[in-house]
Amino acid sequence: MSATLRAESGVAAAEPAEERPLLPKGNVGWTIALVGLLVLTAFLMLYLTRGLTFTLDEWRVVTERRGPGAPSLLEPHNEHLTVLLLGLYIAMLNLGGLDAYWFMMLPLVGLQLALGVLLFVIARRRVGAGIALSVAAFALLCGLAYENFLIAGQAAQMISIVAGVAAFAVLDLAPDRRNDRLLAGLMAVALASSGMGIPIVVGVAVELLLTPAGRKRLWVVAAPFGLYLLWYLAYGVNRAGLDELAVSALWAWTAANHAAGAVIGEKQIDPGRNLLVLMLVVIAYRAWKIDRAGHVRLAALSGLLLSFYGLTAISRHDIALPASSRYLTVGLVFLLLMLVEAARGWRIRRWVPWVVLVVAWLSFAKADGNARAFQNARTLLLERSEQLRGSLGAVELLGRSRVPDDFEIAPNLAPFLMAGGWFDARANLAGNPADSAAEIARAGPAVRAAADETLVRGGGLALGPPLAGVTSCRRPWPGGSGVVPAGGVRVQAGAERLTLRARRFGEQWFMVGVLPLPPGRSADLHPLRDALARGYLLQAEGAARVCRLGG
Repeated sequence: MSATLRAESGVAAAEPAEERPLLPKGNVGWTIALVGLLVLTAFLMLYLTRGLTFTLDEWRVVTERRGPGAPSLLEPHNEHLTVLLLGLYIAMLNLGGLDAYWFMMLPLVGLQLALGVLLFVIARRRVGAGIALSVAAFALLCGLAYENFLIAGQAAQMISIVAGVAAFAVLDLAPDRRNDRLLAGLMAVALASSGMGIPIVVGVAVELLLTPAGRKRLWVVAAPFGLYLLWYLAYGVNRAGLDELAVSALWAWTAANHAAGAVIGEKQIDPGRNLLVLMLVVIAYRAWKIDRAGHVRLAALSGLLLSFYGLTAISRHDIALPASSRYLTVGLVFLLLMLVEAARGWRIRRWVPWVVLVVAWLSFAKADGNARAFQNARTLLLERSEQLRGSLGAVELLGRSRVPDDFEIAPNLAPFLMAGGWFDARANLAGNPADSAAEIARAGPAVRAAADETLVRGGGLALGPPLAGVTSCRRPWPGGSGVVPAGGVRVQAGAERLTLRARRFGEQWFMVGVLPLPPGRSADLHPLRDALARGYLLQAEGAARVCRLGG
């Protein structure tokens, strides 16, 4: 675009800050299109999460952060102060239960819609309603940032992001007591929701520090941050390390590359790096052209992004990939706001918004772009949910009395889900996402394998030394594998160590016990009784003698 382009009818002339409305006015068509975008976003989020259940550290909230004896809401969740989401999540769990994930998604849906409206509001003041719609579309149709669209627990980070964007919208208004109280409240909300609140506070503080009037309002960040520091002194956990600064810097730069690539639906680092460099060049060039207010806002957004990538890099570079989906939204949103700020004062032809909208659509719909990312994320999360339901059904078959409270039901699917917490949640909340035995038997191979892995690892075939007073084998068990009878079997290793494997629903074998049987030693296996007629199959190939116990 050229600085000499003709003005669009929807772009108002610059006006004093005190006269700018918080909500957009003007072109009705663009506003209707925004409503359509918001409806599409809500539909996509709920449609793509159908059939899902809780995942990853959501289970820590479900099983550990509710009920008598649970840690205080002020205790950190993954090192973050997350008191707002924890309180909301627990209340919604009590209302919706364990198998109403769509209900748990509603806060996240609302936050994404609020983000779209706020981006539209801010961008419209700078570049008009048409391009503002495109800015909202870039953010709301970013499938590469799927975690913040499809995982209900990511509402914690989204609360901070939305509070930050709302704070910049309020900073566009005339300063008064009401707006100052609103700003302070938004800072408190951002800090009480996730670690993302700290970069938000940094960004707002930079904007206030750079103007004489703003320096008189610094209490709006100082007071909430002071409360946050008190919390940190009492509860805070710090895993940040300065011993690998070069690695952290590389992580931060790579993460920013991926965020820039997410704007156009590129998951490869090279296109993202090229686009980020181009963005920075354009922003630097335009910084010489825009007014003082634009300089201040660009400095604030830069401070926000630098603090976000810096703090995240030194605390997460060793446990998270720089392309992690959950980190893309932050870079994407605030890079877009920087571009919008850099475009202040450009006079835009009528056709330019349509071009930007086409680019937004192409970034979503291209073969390996955001639409495919949403589809792939849906497939991944659904597969994990289905397998976890099978594992939950397996632990239900085992029963609470037969597994220790610290038994991990599905370490690869939900590493924070312990049997004791699961049974407590089942006893106190409505609903049950676990598959029944019949559902497991009808399910696909991956679900049946997940159930078998939990059953065998959980002791569904109780393994122990030969019982005293039990006679030796009555009948040999021919072949290397067979069905374990109700009375159990005795296995004696031959000249070599012997590994026993078992299965019940699927075709994949899983190791019984922790160590193989030493040569010449015997062990008895007794299937735990449950209501299912289907028995266990045991595999004992090699030099072994397997005998039935009982009749």
